[in-house]
Amino acid sequence: MLRRVFCSYLALMLIYVVASAQAHKWRAPTYQGLTLGKSKRADVERAFGRPVWSGHPEDGLDNPMENFLSYEYDDVGGFEGRTVVIMGRRSGVVEVIYLYPPYQHPLSRSVAVERYGGDYIERESAAGPCHTGKELRRLKRPAEREYPVFIAYPHKGMYFSVQRDESVLEIGFMLRCPWP
Repeated sequence: MLRRVFCSYLALMLIYVVASAQAHKWRAPTYQGLTLGKSKRADVERAFGRPVWSGHPEDGLDNPMENFLSYEYDDVGGFEGRTVVIMGRRSGVVEVIYLYPPYQHPLSRSVAVERYGGDYIERESAAGPCHTGKELRRLKRPAEREYPVFIAYPHKGMYFSVQRDESVLEIGFMLRCPWP
């Protein structure tokens, strides 16, 4: 009898661990009818129209990322601010969508959490929105909190970054985390 109870307990613990891991697994998101990894350039143009700017996005060092094409829009899809859709240059498949709230009408952290839900993971600035457990273990936590702070929703395939004044800097929907 005791053995059966113990085996049942182990089985339940295994189910809990697997379910926890599944909850934190990054999933391909959908934004305004565009499913990352499936939707293509024509779908973006149907959803948002002609972009105000298109070209190659830049990496963190301002180098063009020639394998990708970026479409930029203002105030589309019910979002006030800049919307940037990044697609594979050859495939035209949507890989990332960034939303940038306007400085004139900032989006607060509390409004963003209300909109996207309270089931998030808060991540340190140095770790970024995407990190492995190994990277997190190596992370040296600063004495004072650094910004931006990332509020990640792995099960929704998105995150947003929050500045010191509690305003949202950007909202990112990504096919995979990390994205190039």
